[in-house]
Amino acid sequence: MKHVFPIENRLVGRGQKCFLIGEVGSNHNLDKGVVRGLIDACAEAGFDAVKFQIYDAKEAFSSHVTTADVKLDHLYGLRPWWEVARDKILMPRDWFGEMFEYARASGLIPFSAIHRLEDALFLEQFGLPVLKIASIDLHYHHLLKKLTPLKKPMIVSTGMAYMSEIDETMRMLEAEGQDEVALLHCVSCYPPRPAETNLRNIETLAETFNVPAGFSDHTTGIACAVAAVALGACMIEKHITLDRTFHGPDHPFALEPKDMILMAQAVRETEEALGSRHRVISPNEMDSRLMIRRSVVSRVDIAKGQPVILESIKFARPGTGIPTNDFRLVEGRKAACDIPAETIIAWDMLA
Repeated sequence: MKHVFPIENRLVGRGQKCFLIGEVGSNHNLDKGVVRGLIDACAEAGFDAVKFQIYDAKEAFSSHVTTADVKLDHLYGLRPWWEVARDKILMPRDWFGEMFEYARASGLIPFSAIHRLEDALFLEQFGLPVLKIASIDLHYHHLLKKLTPLKKPMIVSTGMAYMSEIDETMRMLEAEGQDEVALLHCVSCYPPRPAETNLRNIETLAETFNVPAGFSDHTTGIACAVAAVALGACMIEKHITLDRTFHGPDHPFALEPKDMILMAQAVRETEEALGSRHRVISPNEMDSRLMIRRSVVSRVDIAKGQPVILESIKFARPGTGIPTNDFRLVEGRKAACDIPAETIIAWDMLA
């Protein structure tokens, strides 16, 4: 498996900038203006990509599943869930070409979660650059084996999955020749509590499977996304909305545009602040070292020929003179000249 691979014109993986994905999902409100607004918000915030949903609702759900079963009857009344998904949740298929084009014109990479081969083939006409595998399908090998011949990178979410299931899927993908895979730690609660979020799984996925690892974030706010980057996340996927008070299941925990900007800024600052494992002192800190460290300084007048003793000096700022720990090389030596009180002692002042 590759540590770094391209998604369209961006590299993702170790040593690359975190790949930021705005998840439109069901938050389009069946309004093209809202979708364009979300794409604009992604571009303004500095995200890398925008993601949509596409599937056949009748195929995806048993007709016996109702809104009550998915705990959304308070939003849509008691109805078959597949009908609500078809009528309210899914973005119309005939919008995809327009929205992919609009996203690319905004400097973003558009893609979609793929639940059927037919949908991947449909999106191919618009230049689908990557296959997003949702948590529901991580262990759906029948689907994944149909998708690997497309020879596209995969982003695989791991919500609800045991490590053994992730391992089985990764072994299968490798056997199928799929060598460009990013794994996203995910908690399939909406939203999860902080105690359920378990961000250290990002490190576990990266170390166990030796692939780029990231975070599909359903939490509220930006704290967990930023913490994920500090833990090595190469990719963050976050639900977005124009207004959290909009009607729909995913609006309440999604980021509004102002928060998207804050998250992107915080992620980039975190990346910059992480720096290197090697101990490096920056030029600015070197300046501070000279000012803030202590030197050997005369406490009293020391006449030429007098020995320098502990009682005649103090250790004081700035650090431009003899370092404090070198006083052992100074003590007992005679002054080579008169040294007035409060003088930063230099080596040429000593005989």
